[in-house]
Amino acid sequence: MVERRSPKPEAEGSSPSAPANLSLEIMRNPIKFIQEVKQEAFKVTWPTWKETLQGALMVFVMAVVMSLFFLLLDQVLKFFLELLLKVSI
Repeated sequence: MVERRSPKPEAEGSSPSAPANLSLEIMRNPIKFIQEVKQEAFKVTWPTWKETLQGALMVFVMAVVMSLFFLLLDQVLKFFLELLLKVSI
């Protein structure tokens, strides 16, 4: 089996044995792992309350718009189906 490597040696990539090594590291020193997770969590750019509210409102508005669209589409298709069934009888 041929081992594939990144074209850029300086770029770190995943290796097939990474999951096993990671779980081994966590079991050896769980406190260090938790500290590293905490450090990474502080690097995250969290959205502001305003951005969160805007995103939630956009999702709600789009859900309402799409539900109205599908309601209208359903009624139009129902109308044409009933018309087709009446003609065929």
